[in-house]
Amino acid sequence: MKKSQNEIISLVREYEKKLSEASVPFWMDAPDILDILDYYEEHNQYFEAELCMRIAEKLHPGDTEVLVRRAYRMKNEGKWEEAAQYVCRIPDQQSVEVLFFLAEKALAELRLEEADALFQNCLSKEAAFAFEDMDALEQPADVSPLLLDIGEICMDYGCVEMAQKYLSRIAQDSTEAARASLDLAECLYQYGETPKALERLDTLLDANAYNIEAWLMKADLCNENKQWTECAEAADYALAIDPDNEKALRLKACAAIGMNQYDLVLDIFSHYRNLYPNDYTMALSAGEILLNKHRYEEAFEVLRVSNRNCPNENPDKMRILTDIAMTYSARHQMKRAFDTLMGIRSLGMSYADVLFHAASQAFDHHEVAFGKDAVLHAIDTFGLSPEQRLNYARLLCEHNLFGEVSELWERLLKDRESHPVIAAPYLAFAARRLMRIREYKFWLACAIYIDPTLTNAIFRDIYPNCLPQEYLNCAQREFPDAG
Repeated sequence: MKKSQNEIISLVREYEKKLSEASVPFWMDAPDILDILDYYEEHNQYFEAELCMRIAEKLHPGDTEVLVRRAYRMKNEGKWEEAAQYVCRIPDQQSVEVLFFLAEKALAELRLEEADALFQNCLSKEAAFAFEDMDALEQPADVSPLLLDIGEICMDYGCVEMAQKYLSRIAQDSTEAARASLDLAECLYQYGETPKALERLDTLLDANAYNIEAWLMKADLCNENKQWTECAEAADYALAIDPDNEKALRLKACAAIGMNQYDLVLDIFSHYRNLYPNDYTMALSAGEILLNKHRYEEAFEVLRVSNRNCPNENPDKMRILTDIAMTYSARHQMKRAFDTLMGIRSLGMSYADVLFHAASQAFDHHEVAFGKDAVLHAIDTFGLSPEQRLNYARLLCEHNLFGEVSELWERLLKDRESHPVIAAPYLAFAARRLMRIREYKFWLACAIYIDPTLTNAIFRDIYPNCLPQEYLNCAQREFPDAG
């Protein structure tokens, strides 16, 4: 019989009291000590759980449940071979526990037919045990719980077709039916059949409007499908059931972003940050909204928390630090912005990219001298590849920088590579703005040949009602004496 929460807490207190008083391992029944282990795992008390596991092994070295728990703890750490060694010590190698573990191992190794056969064997064993244990007047126990476990483990390994096969066998009148229906909706979504998945969820919600998992999944699917209004509505229903639900708050914020309701996102974040202070993702979104609203001090404080909570190996770390650098550059603290960007080098950003980002941020916030020095340093250090020339020429044009950075344009315009210069449309536009007409005509001819589409996008306001191939004649008529 499953213990109540109060019984578990009393058991944990008794265990900790004995542990503090005893100099050698004390005695506890295996089920009790495993319940204590569950408690520690549920509360993320890793070291306490590991000590409890070791004591369980010492007290009950041959107990099947203890060996199974150790095996799964090893497996969850990615130590499959060590886990398999514990499973080999289980006395009954044809038990459901052993077969289920071996089936999962086969799934992980993509031996799908073998996994399927082992799962079928598990079900046969479970059904046989249930039949043996029942009284004369009882019905055989349902194998739906095991079918659900099999279906969900198949989903974990991406074996959607196999998952559907087992989940669809779950009895509709079983307590697992609602959970299985949720999983089947997820399977439909994985196959790209989102409308059918949503229909299944709506059927579930018609039967039980308080099924928060169904509301959350509906909000999630609508979010993935960019159905922002429906996503927000489903998230609101989930929040009506649980006002502090983390996933519901996040999905409501996603829907608000999709509908450009940025003030609502900030309102959600002000509530969310108090409930989940260690989550970095919502703080990142809020920080970027504050950046776009030019609320740089607030953005910095929020992004700083996001940076603290984001693991270094997470790809978002680079994005967060780039945003933080932007808060510095927006407040004209370019040295700090540059130092922050340099900190990204340890995450894989090249020095050339650091210089480009520094220049871009400097130009964004009218720190032209700093940006110019960054570009000159990049050119002196790395030279000008076709891609770098394109990036810098486009950057300067987009920021409408010409005469004040003539030294940069001198470097960008003067080298004429033997191969096609992909920056030619921007170089032509800059030469015209700088009134370097001979170079203008040269680069315009190159631009028309290399990229007429981009050239048309840049020059159509200068030469309206003309095709790109006519631009050179237009330039000749506009500047007849320049050769």
